Amino acid sequence: MMNRRDMSNTLAGVVAAFLSGGSGALLGAEGPPAQQNSQDHMQNMSSVAVQTLMQKPLAQIPNAEVRVITLIVPPGAPSAPHEHTGPVFAYLLEGEIENQVDPNPPQRYKAGEYFYEPPMHVHRSLRNLSGTETAKLLIFEVGKRENSSRSARTRAPC
Repeated sequence: MMNRRDMSNTLAGVVAAFLSGGSGALLGAEGPPAQQNSQDHMQNMSSVAVQTLMQKPLAQIPNAEVRVITLIVPPGAPSAPHEHTGPVFAYLLEGEIENQVDPNPPQRYKAGEYFYEPPMHVHRSLRNLSGTETAKLLIFEVGKRENSSRSARTRAPC
């Protein structure tokens, strides 16, 4: 099982590759044949273990973009209710939080744990459970380019 440091290093490597132009293959850019890339990649990765933590299908979102952000939550700080136009994948780097997305009850997460938020579900709250330490999350968010989240509409809980 991967520990927090290994996960952080793996995520940092993926983000760095993505941001430095390594995303070309992911976006369909031309390059060496896929089979050759796969074989070369696996030979170079013989000492690296890969573990899928979470996998969810992506809905068709017009004018979509992916954002990778860090979210720093001050001690005791809560968030206001809102919705995301696309899915959110979150990995808690530091601290302990309570997160609640409709229709589920609040869930607690500590450093090294992760969660998924489906598109257009009301995100009722995210709260740092510590009164003295910040919480830090690494967020991968898919959404419409013009707006990634908006205030929740008033509605009864699902």
